[in-house]
Amino acid sequence: MQADLDQTPRPSKRLRDLDSVPQPPLSPTKSASSAAASEASEVESHQSGRLSPVKQLQLLEDFEEQPVVFCNFDDDEEGEEPEDVTAMRRATQQFADGIGILGYVDINAVISALSPIDRMRFQYSWANDLEQRCTIGSMPSTAQILEIVETARKYDHGSGVSEDEWNSEVQHPLLKLARNTSKHRQTLDIHNVKTARIEPPSLARSTVPGRVVDYVVTLNRNPATEQAWRHLRLLPGASIKSWDHTTRARHNPIAINIETKGPMKSWTDGKPQIAIWTDAWLKRLALIRGNTSGQWPALPLLIAQGHDWHLLIVSKNDQKMTIWEQIDIGSTRSCFDAMKVVTVLHWLMDWAERVWRPWLLSLPKWG
Repeated sequence: MQADLDQTPRPSKRLRDLDSVPQPPLSPTKSASSAAASEASEVESHQSGRLSPVKQLQLLEDFEEQPVVFCNFDDDEEGEEPEDVTAMRRATQQFADGIGILGYVDINAVISALSPIDRMRFQYSWANDLEQRCTIGSMPSTAQILEIVETARKYDHGSGVSEDEWNSEVQHPLLKLARNTSKHRQTLDIHNVKTARIEPPSLARSTVPGRVVDYVVTLNRNPATEQAWRHLRLLPGASIKSWDHTTRARHNPIAINIETKGPMKSWTDGKPQIAIWTDAWLKRLALIRGNTSGQWPALPLLIAQGHDWHLLIVSKNDQKMTIWEQIDIGSTRSCFDAMKVVTVLHWLMDWAERVWRPWLLSLPKWG
C-alpha cells in the first residue's frame, strides 16, 4: 500500500479528437482539386489490381507461350545477347558516359549561366563532337535545359510533388525539347497515352492486370504508311482500326514506349507496367507480321523515375520476349546529365526512322 501511496497521481488518459487536430495546408504548388485530379489520373494510369509488382513479373516469366523475361546485360542464362541489342547498347552507353553529347563551335559562349561544376563538365574534351553530334539533332539552348533542371530540383525538395506534376513539368518538357531539336522533328511525334486502354482487350494477357505507360514516340503519317493503312484490317473485337494496341493516335505507329514516375514511386512497379504494355503491343504487331518467323529488331524502352532516366532493350524471337536491363542514360539533376538524356533520345528517334519505319513497312501482311 505504501508503494501505491508513493505513486504520483495521474489523470486518466483522454482520447484525442483527430478531427480537432489542425491539418497542414495543401502544397502551394497545387490546389485540392488539382491534387484530387492528379491522384485519380495516377490510379487510372497505374492501376495494377491486387497483384504485387513482383507477382506480375513472375506471371510474365511463367507464361507457357511467349514468356516475358527480364535479365541483365551480359547474362548468358537467357541465351546470347542479340547483335542489334549490343549495337544499340554500345551506341547509347557512350552517350550515357558523356562522350559526344555536345555539339558547340564555342563551348565558352554557352556556359556562362551554368553552375561551376556544370561549366567544368561541359568543357571536357571528349564531351564535345560538333560534326558527329549534329547528325542526329541540333543542340537545345542551355537556357531551356537549365529551366527544366531547376524545376526538377524544386520539385525534389522535401516530400516533393505528385507524379502528375513531375510528368507535366519535368519529364514531358524534356521529351518535347528532344523531339523539337531532333533531326526527325517533322516525321515523329510524342503522344500522352496514360489514360489509354489496350484495345481490343484480347491483346492483353488475361492473368495479369492491364497496364499502360505515359508517353509514346510515334511515326507521323507519310505516303507509305497511308498506303499500308488502307490495307490494314480491323481486328476481331475492335470497333475502329489502329496500327497499335490502343486507339490513341491510331494512325501513327508507335516506335518508342516511355514510362515516367515520380521519385517516390517504385522502380520495381515500372518494370511490369512497361512489360505488360509492350507485350500487348508486340502481340498486335505479330498479327501484322503474320507467320514470318525469326528474330525481331531490338526495341528500346525508357523508364524515367523522378530525375533518373533508364534505357531497357527488348529482343523477341519465336520462343519469348527478353527485356535487357539497364543503362542509366542521364538525369535532370544537372544540365550536363540532362544533355545525356537529350542525346540518347535524339539517337533513338534517329533509330525510329532508320530502322523501325522500314522494318514496319516491309511486313508482308496488314491485319
